[in-house]
Amino acid sequence: MTSLSQGTERQPVVLTAEAIAALPLEPLGRLEGVMHRVLWRDATSMSGVLTIEAGKRLGAHRHRRNHHHIFVLDGDPLVLGQRLGPGGYAHVPDGVEHDIEASADRPCTVLYMYLRPGTED
Repeated sequence: MTSLSQGTERQPVVLTAEAIAALPLEPLGRLEGVMHRVLWRDATSMSGVLTIEAGKRLGAHRHRRNHHHIFVLDGDPLVLGQRLGPGGYAHVPDGVEHDIEASADRPCTVLYMYLRPGTED
């Protein structure tokens, strides 16, 4: 497939870099300087590419049920008190307060996955 999967459909999603760049760049809620492209989502989980402008932050928050996976693509964001560079990764279990903060002089871009843990047959 070459398109975003939403809802309850169980189809694979394969996106080229060009297809990802063509996805709408949307603000994340009402946060200033925080934008994302949703790669995939269903009723409980999602993944996307998140960009935070230099000097901006996502804001401290917790997820009640979902785990948050963060893989740094560009920049050097501060995540859970540690500065991560490209290739850095963080897993944040549900209930743990966290933030993603771009450095003062450089934006950051991360691949994020917001996943509800569970088992499937």
